[in-house]
Amino acid sequence: MACSGLLLLLTACHKQTPPPDIRPVRSTVVQPVNSATGEPLTGQIAPHRTVTLSFRLAGKIIERRVSVGSVVHAGEVVARLDETAVTQILQAATADMEAAKADLVQLEALRRRAIALLPVQAISRNDYDDVIRRYRTAQSTVQSTQARMRIAQEGVDHTRLTADTDGIVTERLAEVGEVVAAGQPVLRLAESGERDIQFDVPASLMRATGLAGKPLSVCLDAEPAVCTTAQIYELAPDADALTRTYRAKALLHAPPPDMTLGSVVVGRMVLTDHREIRLPPAALTAQDGKPAVWIVAPDTSTVTLRRIEIASYTATDVLVFSGLNAGDRVVTAGVQALYPNQKVTLLNDADVRP
Repeated sequence: MACSGLLLLLTACHKQTPPPDIRPVRSTVVQPVNSATGEPLTGQIAPHRTVTLSFRLAGKIIERRVSVGSVVHAGEVVARLDETAVTQILQAATADMEAAKADLVQLEALRRRAIALLPVQAISRNDYDDVIRRYRTAQSTVQSTQARMRIAQEGVDHTRLTADTDGIVTERLAEVGEVVAAGQPVLRLAESGERDIQFDVPASLMRATGLAGKPLSVCLDAEPAVCTTAQIYELAPDADALTRTYRAKALLHAPPPDMTLGSVVVGRMVLTDHREIRLPPAALTAQDGKPAVWIVAPDTSTVTLRRIEIASYTATDVLVFSGLNAGDRVVTAGVQALYPNQKVTLLNDADVRP
C-alpha cells in the first residue's frame, strides 16, 4: 500500500504544465476614411458625352448595321442611304470634266500655234487674243468641272454614315426604308470612357449646401460594396416643373466595370474634414453592457478588451465614433471565445508578425 502511494506521488511530480490555449482569429487593421454622410442621392449612370449621328444629305435609308447596345468604333460604317441619284450626279460631273479636259488639250495646241504665228504676222492680233481667251476659258472650265466632281464624290461618300468616335449605341431614331432629311438624327451614341451620374437634388439640400464641385461617395444600389467617388460639375439653374428638384451631374472617378450605363447608384456627400472608422458587425462584443472590441497587441499577440462608442449602423458596417486609433488591429471573427490576455494567431494575416 505504501509503495502505491509513493508511485502516485512520483507520477504527480513529473506531470507537465499544459501549454497556453492559442486561439486562431481573423482581424483587420483599422484606418480612418473620409466620411460620407448626408441625405442619400439616388441617380443613374449616364454617358459623359453623347453624340447624335445624322446624314449630311437627304435620302432613303437602305441599310442599318447596328442596333441599340452595339459597340462601334471610330470610322465604322453604321448606316447607308440609297446612292443611285448621287452616283448619277457623279457620273455626269465626271463626263463634264473629261470633255473640258479634251477642249483644253485642243486649245493648248491652238495657243502654241498662235504664239508661233503672231511674230511673223501670219495671224491677226484679234485672232490671237481670241485663241488666248478661249484657252483660259477652257482652263477655268476644267477647274470648275473638277470641283463639281469632287462635290459629287463627297455626296456619294456622305451616303455612308460613320461613327465619329468609339462608343455604344443608346438610341435608334430612324428605321430602314425611312426617308430622312439632311441633319435628321438617326442614331445616338454614348462615347466610351468617362461616365456621369445624373440625379435630382431637392431644394432643401440646394439651399443648405453649396453642391457645385463637391465630392460624392457613390455605390451601386444593387451591390453596395461596389463604390467609387465622383465630383459634381453641373447644376441646373431652374427646378423641374413637376418634381421641383434640380438636375445635377457628377463625373465618376475611375468607375468600376459593374457600373454600366443605366445602373442605379446611391451617392452621399464626402466630408474631407471628418474621418470615420468602419468595422464589420462581427467584430462587436460587449463590456458591462457597452459595445467593445478585442484589440491584438502587436508585440505579444495577446488580446485586450476595449470600450468603443458607436456613431451609427449601416446594413454592412458599424461606424465607430471613438475608442479606436489608426493602426489598431481589431479581431473581426472569433470574438465570443476570447478572454483577456489570451494569445491568438492571425488567420488572414499569417505573414504579419511584430
